[in-house]
Amino acid sequence: MTEGPPLQARKPRVLLAARRVAREPFRQALGSDVDVVEAETLDEVIAQLSIGEAPNLICCTVYFDESRMFELLQWVRQRFADIPIICARALPKDLPKISMEALRIASEAMGAAAFIDVPSLTAQYGADGALARLRVLLLGEISRGA
Repeated sequence: MTEGPPLQARKPRVLLAARRVAREPFRQALGSDVDVVEAETLDEVIAQLSIGEAPNLICCTVYFDESRMFELLQWVRQRFADIPIICARALPKDLPKISMEALRIASEAMGAAAFIDVPSLTAQYGADGALARLRVLLLGEISRGA
């Protein structure tokens, strides 16, 4: 029996629920190591989760679909308890620090694995450092769920 070429491992899938303007940091951080499926509305997320294979991670930004991040989180948690979800703020907005903490607490209380504030990472580590940290956080969550 002849051995064929080794089977290529399937890339993890990430469902990125974000407005177009907010997707770039996640695309850059994940690079070509994952297959990214994008959704701009809750209806698109529901459609994606209703067909095909479930993603290894869902990443949802605060202003997704007219600020429906928590609605998405609740819907997914009720139907797909095993898919890790990362909630994130992707774009700099003038939100008070207490609002960021409230978003983190609410996200995690509703079942998100974490809340990531990308602009804060950028302020703390610079653009390249923030992308590196974001990459580690996202890929780490994928590997925990594997």
